[in-house]
Amino acid sequence: MIYNENPITREAIDKLLKKNASIQASLGIDSTEVELFEAKIKWAEILREIRSLDAEFADVVQAQ
Repeated sequence: MIYNENPITREAIDKLLKKNASIQASLGIDSTEVELFEAKIKWAEILREIRSLDAEFADVVQAQ
């Protein structure tokens, strides 16, 4: 897993995960279906970026 071996890759992936955490944290019980869908789309985009950096790590976090 490149994430564990390369500090530059780890930092890049951590930034992407923090971005996703922020998106997910902004959702709530009053979120609309559109907001939930947009968050799901953004997660898919972030996951694609993570996969380009470390496919094995992407498989681990994909189950989110």
